[in-house]
Amino acid sequence: MRDGLLTLCYYSAGLSVARRAPECYGTGVPHKAEKHTKFKEGYKMKKKKIMALLLAASMTAAAMLAGCSGSEQSADTAAGAESAGEAASTQETEAASDTDNTLLVAIQSKTNISDYEDNYMTKTLEEMTGIDIEFVMLPAASDELQTKVSLMVTAQEDLPDVLITDSLSEQTVFEYGRNGIFLPVNDYVSDPEKMPNYNSIPEEERQKIATILTLSDGNMYSFAKYDAETWNTTSNRLFINRAWLDKLGLDVPTTTDELKEVLIAFRDQDPNGNGIQDEIPLYGATAVGYGGNVTIGLMNSFTYYDGPLGLDESGENVIAACTTEGFKKGLLYMNDLYNEGLLSPSIFTDDSTQFKATLNQEPGVVGFVSSGSLSNWPDAATNPNFLEMEMIAPMTGPDGVCWSPYQASFGFNSHSAMYIFNGTEKADLAVKLADAFYDPDMSTIARYGEKDVDWTNDPEILEGKTNDYVSAGLYDSVKVALINDVWSETSTNKFWGNVQPRYFSTEDNDRVAQVGEYSADDPANLYGENLQLYGGKHPEHYLPNILHYTEEEMTAIQGPMTDIPTYVS
Repeated sequence: MRDGLLTLCYYSAGLSVARRAPECYGTGVPHKAEKHTKFKEGYKMKKKKIMALLLAASMTAAAMLAGCSGSEQSADTAAGAESAGEAASTQETEAASDTDNTLLVAIQSKTNISDYEDNYMTKTLEEMTGIDIEFVMLPAASDELQTKVSLMVTAQEDLPDVLITDSLSEQTVFEYGRNGIFLPVNDYVSDPEKMPNYNSIPEEERQKIATILTLSDGNMYSFAKYDAETWNTTSNRLFINRAWLDKLGLDVPTTTDELKEVLIAFRDQDPNGNGIQDEIPLYGATAVGYGGNVTIGLMNSFTYYDGPLGLDESGENVIAACTTEGFKKGLLYMNDLYNEGLLSPSIFTDDSTQFKATLNQEPGVVGFVSSGSLSNWPDAATNPNFLEMEMIAPMTGPDGVCWSPYQASFGFNSHSAMYIFNGTEKADLAVKLADAFYDPDMSTIARYGEKDVDWTNDPEILEGKTNDYVSAGLYDSVKVALINDVWSETSTNKFWGNVQPRYFSTEDNDRVAQVGEYSADDPANLYGENLQLYGGKHPEHYLPNILHYTEEEMTAIQGPMTDIPTYVS
């Protein structure tokens, strides 16, 4: 009877399993004592509320049992108890909402971020919003993160208030959304009172974001990271060691056959001059995102390839690009390079840290590499290894194919950056945090670090600053000048590694002046040259990154869209 009554009390109170405090996750970073105390106080208030509900439910249950005798007094007692319980619950809820401004944020970690608590961006957000941010650290690797989130969702009791990552597939987000794990945010993003910063984004851009993030059930389940940049549309940039070419009396290769001959010379003729055969003729790790996978760059000398799906030449039919004859020829070419000892086997095992370390060995050991970011060579403008490199055009294959992947607009993964877990009592705080990311200064901090230390928009400092795009006459002036490149630092506590929501338009990005004084001859100023070499290297018809599926289609492709790319890779 006692167990039955206890069960009845829980059901009467409508209780769910309480959320755990941060220390229960096992993956959280150390918390500042003061903030942690505030979190515990708020958590105790939740427990008080639960106890009040339990008390009310228990009295109600007792009254229900007594009510079998038809006593009016029992009914009155039950009503009084329920009223008292409601009053206690309301008081505790109001007290909690008045004092508990803690938001539990699960975030995808970045290996170069040394501290998220003692962090310039964290502190600035807290000052801006009045929110105490507590972190639950998730793995940096996308596959490990997806597994961790899946376990959290399955367990339910481990759910924080907010999830920040850009590593969830559309299929996963749709599944979590329709099953009530993620909260729809349509009403929030359309409300200027709740999200004034977001609603200050030009309507045309907001419509574009809505097109990208609204799924087939009509709901948006995430807040966007809109980061459009001309430089980012062509990230599979190829670099060759020009110093080695000059030393060996070789020309820059323009075809895949010429490239093989150059790589053989790099392998055999000791171009770094240390008397050791330690040269890596061809490098570019498959695990490194943003242009670091050299196999993708090389494949585009045989067929246009930017992922598992593509369009045929007519532009009317979706195809599996990995089944084309060009793809098979590309595999044979790279297999030949591998067998000749020209393509390093480490490209299949190195992570981003090892990738950077290899590029920066002394003396240099890399002859040819794919890299989207110049920050892979710290202080590129003065880095001796980078200064040996020259960015070159894509190679032309034996059938005359010469493409490079082109991202006309970022896809769902890149745009979808923050989610609210359904059932949190802190939805309004979560929305307040989301809107803070769209503040212009915060959107700049999120990418470039500390204001007036790593970047500035001071008009006096901007005077006279320029960049490749302004120099070419595309814009009148720059809007932001970089003082320090936080991306080249192996350890920083200035920002969160640009994994969160933000808004930075194409114009915003194109009007950033890089570190140091601009010079058209500066080897690190490659923006205009990149546009010239890679801007038009794509077919007339290519598959857009924004594809939404019905629930039935999503169910059908969820397995294959995960398994097949893994198999192909």
